[in-house]
Amino acid sequence: MKKILTFTLILFTGFQSFAQKKSKGISFSLQVGSEDEIRKPKLVVGIVVDQMRYDYIYRFWEDFGDNGFKRLINEGHFFRNAQFGYVPTYTGPGHASIFTGTTPAVHGIIANDWYDKNSGDYIYCAGDGDMHTVCNCEQKNVDVVSTDGKMSPHHMLTTTFGDELKLFNEKSKVFGISLKDRGAILPAGHAADGAYWLSSDGKWITSSFYMNNLPDYVEKINDNNPSQNYLKGEWNVKGEFSHNLDALLLSSGGSAVKKTPFGNSILKDLSIEIIKEEELGQGDNTDVITISFSSTDYIGHQYGPHAPEIKDTYIRLDQDISDILKTVEKNIGYEDVVLFITADHGVVSEPNELLERNIPSGYFDGSIMKTELLSHLDIIYGKGDWIKNYSNNHLFLNHDLIVEKNINLEEIQRKCAQYFLKYEWVKNTYTATQLNENEYQNSFHSLVQRGYNQKRSGDVIVSLQTGWLKSYWKEGGTTHGSSYSYDTHVPLIFWGGSIPQGQTDRKVNIRDIAPTISTILGTAYPNGCTGNPLPEVTE
Repeated sequence: MKKILTFTLILFTGFQSFAQKKSKGISFSLQVGSEDEIRKPKLVVGIVVDQMRYDYIYRFWEDFGDNGFKRLINEGHFFRNAQFGYVPTYTGPGHASIFTGTTPAVHGIIANDWYDKNSGDYIYCAGDGDMHTVCNCEQKNVDVVSTDGKMSPHHMLTTTFGDELKLFNEKSKVFGISLKDRGAILPAGHAADGAYWLSSDGKWITSSFYMNNLPDYVEKINDNNPSQNYLKGEWNVKGEFSHNLDALLLSSGGSAVKKTPFGNSILKDLSIEIIKEEELGQGDNTDVITISFSSTDYIGHQYGPHAPEIKDTYIRLDQDISDILKTVEKNIGYEDVVLFITADHGVVSEPNELLERNIPSGYFDGSIMKTELLSHLDIIYGKGDWIKNYSNNHLFLNHDLIVEKNINLEEIQRKCAQYFLKYEWVKNTYTATQLNENEYQNSFHSLVQRGYNQKRSGDVIVSLQTGWLKSYWKEGGTTHGSSYSYDTHVPLIFWGGSIPQGQTDRKVNIRDIAPTISTILGTAYPNGCTGNPLPEVTE
């Protein structure tokens, strides 16, 4: 039987003139189901496909099987206009934004790595020098040759929905996995039970932030050398391409699996083992596993979005996803699972390819921007070390020198921003002062502002024209990071027994995912959340 909770709000107006009048109130009723009627999922599966463009769903639809992407869309709810509402669209910020429900302005992950204007060092988004690598090597609790395991989420300033679940119920389990450390660590959050990623020698490792020893089942997987087992023979599609995997293993070692679709397969295998061994979703508490497929990104960077290698990678990924769906359905049950799948960013077509089709694009030498600007500032203010750093399209000025020379900071920022506009590949420039003092609404400017963090970002931020990349990519391949739809528009699908089937064309934001999951779970939103729950799947 449903309980009725009635709340009455009495509104008093005035003290004297209305004192003798009868008080009038507004009352309303809120129906809340009894506890046994509230069905929460036993398992939440959050899948991120690194660098998956929205249009891949349609381009590869006819080649997909019936039980992967097609099943998710046919049985779940497909949001066809899901967008990232900030720039830069990189892997670190993307994963953080999906699971915290906010943007770099709040969660602080402004790039994969960034220049620290206080120390002068570079900060890696998941790096933590106080931690050490945990692996099944001879000395399990000490650093191995590389720093692969010196990681934690401590640079991320806000909680994830998994963190809030752990605060709500400490018995819930939360795990994150990926080929990339940041793809495992940032989604899992601060309070996770574990996060695993691939080391430089192709083995699953973790950090002392989570544990001091790998679980036996992970050690057993490593002992079987899954990366090397997949790197045998050829990766080929008849009439399209052929890549020698044995040669790749010999030249690059086990971690080279990440540059093949089989990197996704070993991640799928690990996810299935974790679900089984940790008995996720098989008890009385809600558990979470986050899975970030990274091979799509490595292959996309190398070959571009229109290469036959990309098509084959997604066809194979479709089967990996099918295997995950079968596992959760068998071990937990369709009615007790909520799964979402999205991407951390898209990718631009190779400019060479765009130019062949007369589409505006190009390549530029970013180094000349810093060199020529420095000469310009020397002319205006005299010789000096005016520029500390230029990276990620952020300019960092020498504040100590600016103070010493008694120069107005806003003025020199503005002069730098104006100077950069002379370059063909620059669309807009923004000063830190502008972004601190103004609030932009629903425009490309607002995307820059949501990616700007006052304590971590530079003095001037540069926004590029569509289709332009650094000359590094001129010999082949492509990248992402812009505020344009090829980078911001990604698939978003929710699936599970409680998810209504359908499609939505209205614009939704990636930061809406976390509060949607929190609403389904009945937990607090992540503490920096700026998104809104999606009523299509919560009501």
